[in-house]
Amino acid sequence: MIKHFLHVQLLFWAGLAVLPCHGASELTFDASAKPVTLVLGDHDVHESNASAGFHLRYFDGEDITDTLLTDISTSGNEITVSHPAGSPSFTFRIDSYDKHLAIHLTDVQGIGANDRNWGINLYLKSSGDVGHFSLSNIADSTSGWSPYGVGTTIKMEWRWLWGSLHDGRLGGFVLYDGTLSGSELDAALAEVWSEQNAAGTMVRPAGYTSWTTNDVLAWVDAYAAQNNDMSEVQLEASSLTELYNLTDSYVIPNNIKRVKLHTETWRGEYWPNYNSRVHVNTDVFPAGKADLLAYANHLRTNGVYLRLHSVSCGIGKNDPDYIVGGVDDRLASWGAGILEEAVDASASTIRFRPDSGETIPLLGEHGLAHTPANIYYNYFRIGDEIIRVGSFSRTDDDVWILENCTRGFEGTDAAAHAAADEMLGLYCAYGQNYIPEYDLDQANSLMDELALEYATFANDLQLGHLHFDGPEIHAIDFWTNRELFNRIYSYVDHPTTSSRVGQSISAHFEQKFSSVKDDLSYSYFPIEVGIRLEYLSRPALATSMLDTHFHAAEGVLLNGRRVTLGCPQSGYGVSEELLASHGLSDDVLQLLQYWLEIAPVLEDADVAYIDSMMTKVGGHYQSEDVLVLGKDSNGDYIFTPHRIMGRTSGEDEFYQIEQEWGAVPRFQEITSGTTMELYNPYSTQEPQVVIRVVETSTTLEDPLITVNGTGTLSVSGDVEPGEYLKFAGGSSVNVYDNNWNLDRTLPVSATSFSVNNGANTVTTAAGSGSGTPDLNVQYITLGTEYVLESNNNL
Repeated sequence: MIKHFLHVQLLFWAGLAVLPCHGASELTFDASAKPVTLVLGDHDVHESNASAGFHLRYFDGEDITDTLLTDISTSGNEITVSHPAGSPSFTFRIDSYDKHLAIHLTDVQGIGANDRNWGINLYLKSSGDVGHFSLSNIADSTSGWSPYGVGTTIKMEWRWLWGSLHDGRLGGFVLYDGTLSGSELDAALAEVWSEQNAAGTMVRPAGYTSWTTNDVLAWVDAYAAQNNDMSEVQLEASSLTELYNLTDSYVIPNNIKRVKLHTETWRGEYWPNYNSRVHVNTDVFPAGKADLLAYANHLRTNGVYLRLHSVSCGIGKNDPDYIVGGVDDRLASWGAGILEEAVDASASTIRFRPDSGETIPLLGEHGLAHTPANIYYNYFRIGDEIIRVGSFSRTDDDVWILENCTRGFEGTDAAAHAAADEMLGLYCAYGQNYIPEYDLDQANSLMDELALEYATFANDLQLGHLHFDGPEIHAIDFWTNRELFNRIYSYVDHPTTSSRVGQSISAHFEQKFSSVKDDLSYSYFPIEVGIRLEYLSRPALATSMLDTHFHAAEGVLLNGRRVTLGCPQSGYGVSEELLASHGLSDDVLQLLQYWLEIAPVLEDADVAYIDSMMTKVGGHYQSEDVLVLGKDSNGDYIFTPHRIMGRTSGEDEFYQIEQEWGAVPRFQEITSGTTMELYNPYSTQEPQVVIRVVETSTTLEDPLITVNGTGTLSVSGDVEPGEYLKFAGGSSVNVYDNNWNLDRTLPVSATSFSVNNGANTVTTAAGSGSGTPDLNVQYITLGTEYVLESNNNL
């Protein structure tokens, strides 16, 4: 069935007006529901416009009907606007404060509890910037992941009028003067946080008996001071000894301020399965949490904070506390009913009589009246047995048929059940984790229990960062994630940063204040200095220095200024084996030092130069050039463009980034003997050459490269499958293994070996032998050095 929705729009082409109240900010309406004043603090941003007002929009599945609402009544600081027929009607409470306004939807009449046809839109257009954010995700003003925005055009939406927050609220917004800066901005935001916390619409850190504006400002100062340097290394270790060795050898000497451990190191699992989400991996930490706590204390003694990669509050299929030995009755359920006929422990077909009105969840996108597609619903609980259903049939009948059922699924035991036994449909995100019911503030709340468990764990370890991977597992309703993370934040008693996919959690309001908001170290993306061994099962090649340089520079354009050393391979970190086995480790660590020094003082002109060399495609950047960061003879930092020449046909992909695997190098995949026409945008010069012989191929004997028919580079010796040959001038080439360890040098003879500006023919062949091995080749020319303006800040 197509779901309908109705929108109420309030268009403020002048800003907001407040009904008479105690604050200096003001929003008022005339008798036809037109906004007539908008004052935020002492800044009047009202503008008149003919289309201002409330608009009621109805979508019937094909068309949208728009009705201008002019019926308005007021009572104190509340207004009620209604359809010309009298129903539906919508009541808003508008709270005025000295420096901000809060607008809350408090009541909806004429819409049934299960009628998902309705939504409310509120538009604002002002003469100056207005800061705005929703107080919960049941309302939205940015159409993005982050609820915070600043602008002169604001669309505020209540999309889910059929729902409510755990405390019954229907959602609201805060508006403040977006033109403020410095201490004036901080004063406004401190008022917002203090007053809205008192009103129960914003959370605060644990441990405060009051939350005055002075408390807020003191907290933000401490927050900014703790996080003034968030450089990071992601470590991977198989033992406690290895972890301490890595920390004492690379983290502390390099003045790194954070250590990140992925779940495989500190928990031993990615998705919680056999253990809880705060279980500590005893393979690495033999004494469990006590060893992890000792390690965290060791870090803090040296000015370093711990960051743990965590998956959100899911419950594993073999969880020892909530599944094995008895299934917790607080798991999120999509429907209920009874067993129509008794079954024994082996029956694979089950007859289910759902309660009146129950339907199969309709998979769809977030925000519609559907269950998100990543939350599977083909799981049932009968007593303490969980059953996974293979297929559903006859779901329009009074009795559904559940077929191809897996009995005693994972951590539960199959059992016989009697007719009329209760059955509950369960959600299982990605088929990996059951999820808690959205039951905050209810007696014996499981969601609150899990939130407190994780926050207590974070407090004990004094974690510097809260990471929530997989937040979408809780998005049965779009607003649930934010409420869960708010609750966790409210239990944490010390400053932390945070991340979920693409952003910080909304509760970290500290990041809107002047001392923090412009610090790009808080950005989601870092400047990553990456190093990875060859990973053939994907496949992914070992990182070259060009790969590492490209990945780091691209991070700058993603607003990254937080320098990290990591492994560009999802779930992996820097281990002793990686550093010992990769031949370019020393070069990577030197580059790390360069970026640690230059990133905090990077000038806009230098960022603009990087931007001029790259093009954004989707969420990342790509280029034909790699900007190599180094130093000139004066000790100044420079970028040297390295062009990996492409074929004039345009068929070669550019250097680019894959989200969880880092740089994807540009090279030509050819067989020995191939002639290509390559383009050099720079001056005539001797090119650098990199040739990789594919592992499954044959030996490249006596490589011979011919340029424009006459210039040659002749190598005496063989390059075996899996090896790299690199020529960077001189009388020899280096030959490396598959992880860039130097194995040997081979003599070369170069004759007129140069490429012209423009098109050049290049033949890559074997000087002897009959084999035609498969090759990956890079022919590289260098552009003009660029001296960074940031040198002036050092």
